[in-house]
Amino acid sequence: MKFTDDVYVKETLRFLMTREVAHYQMFQAALDTIEPNFPPGILASDPKFSNKYFNMSKGEDYRGPWNEGKSPLMGEEWHSVEDPIQHVRDSNGLLDEKAVSTDRTEKSVQSTNKALSIKRKEKIDKATAPINGFLSWSVYEDKEKSRD
Repeated sequence: MKFTDDVYVKETLRFLMTREVAHYQMFQAALDTIEPNFPPGILASDPKFSNKYFNMSKGEDYRGPWNEGKSPLMGEEWHSVEDPIQHVRDSNGLLDEKAVSTDRTEKSVQSTNKALSIKRKEKIDKATAPINGFLSWSVYEDKEKSRD
C-alpha cells in the first residue's frame, strides 16, 4: 500500500485483503460445524501430517502457536521439520513418513472415518430422499395444474 498513491489501487487491495479475511472466517466457521473438522467430508486428517510444520523460512525463523506448543484444534504437539528438503529425501518423498507427537494411529483414524462415513451417509440419504418417487435437485410446479 505504501508503494502507490493511486486511490483505486489501494481500494482494490483493501477490498481483496478484506475478502480474504471474510473467506477465512467462512471457512473456519464451516470447519467448526464438521467433526472431525479437517478435512471436510468423511475423512479424518492423516496423523502423519496433521501436526507437522515444515519450516520453509530462508532467514529469520518465527515461532508462534502455528508451529510450537499444542495445535489448537487437535491438541497435538507441533513437530517442526527444520530441513524440509532433507526430510523429504530421508522419508522417500514422504512415503515412509511416521506419525509423531500424537496419540492418533492409522487404525484409530480409519475407525473414525468409518463412523463418520455412516453419519454423513444418513444425513445425505435424508437430504436426497426422492419426492413423490422422483429424485430431483429442484421441484417445479406444473403450470397446467396451477391454472386450474
